[in-house]
Amino acid sequence: MEALESSNQDKKFVQEFLAEQHFMVLAVTLDDGSPWAVPVRIARWQGNEFEWDSKLDTLHSQALTDRPAISVVIFNTEQQAGVYMSGHGVLVEDRGSELGHYRFTAERAWLNDETFVKREVTLL
Repeated sequence: MEALESSNQDKKFVQEFLAEQHFMVLAVTLDDGSPWAVPVRIARWQGNEFEWDSKLDTLHSQALTDRPAISVVIFNTEQQAGVYMSGHGVLVEDRGSELGHYRFTAERAWLNDETFVKREVTLL
């Protein structure tokens, strides 16, 4: 019973935490195998899906086309909290003027807070 209560508290914390955030860091793999991380503004978030806009010719946008498996981190240094996710990203819409609208779908997620104990959480 205690584990379920803790899990529900974590889920509530994550939902409230994510609702307050405006940026996330995408981590992709470039053509040469090297990692690349970049902050993007969250355009929309619902459940385990996060959307953003980026220019089509950026390194992360180009990498995402060939290698959709990515990681995302959303953190707040004042709260000492972060949500770490792995999943896949996709170009949803080419908005013209060299701009694309993208979606990340988290397949797994973890919470790390002031307790410094990383634990898996559900976003749905």
